[in-house]
Amino acid sequence: MIIKYKKLIFFFIFLFTSCSSTISRGGVALSKNKIYAISTFWNYTETPMAGFRASTIIDGVLSNRGIKTISLIGGEEEIENVKSKESFIRDKINRAKELGADYIILGSVQEWRYKTGIDGEPVVSYSIKVIDLKDGTVTFSGVGAKSGWGHKSIGVIAQEIANSLIK
Repeated sequence: MIIKYKKLIFFFIFLFTSCSSTISRGGVALSKNKIYAISTFWNYTETPMAGFRASTIIDGVLSNRGIKTISLIGGEEEIENVKSKESFIRDKINRAKELGADYIILGSVQEWRYKTGIDGEPVVSYSIKVIDLKDGTVTFSGVGAKSGWGHKSIGVIAQEIANSLIK
């Protein structure tokens, strides 16, 4: 009898931890009275254009909430011409200032893929920083990572992370 309970307990532990998610707690509340420039996110994955995808999702979430945004998200050729990450960020900050933004949102994507296996679960991990363009201080830094069930897409998981990071 005890063996059956141990197997049942093990089964439930496995079931609830096999598709776990982790989200950074304590997101940021962005002001609707300020203008936020959004840069293409830096892509550390092997998935092409993951940085573009993550940054456009953040842009969409902000726009949906009535937050004023300026998109600095370029195309594929934008990354091809980059000399270094530092120069890329410096150029984006300068462009955001020229366009009259109060803040810039920068980010990087660490994971953007489907796990291999029977279910092919989506896995997404990215980080964002909100920088005050007046003095260069980081007003918010957050990381979100999540895996989902096989019936969800990467885009859905990325949007769930964005909704958790940005209140």
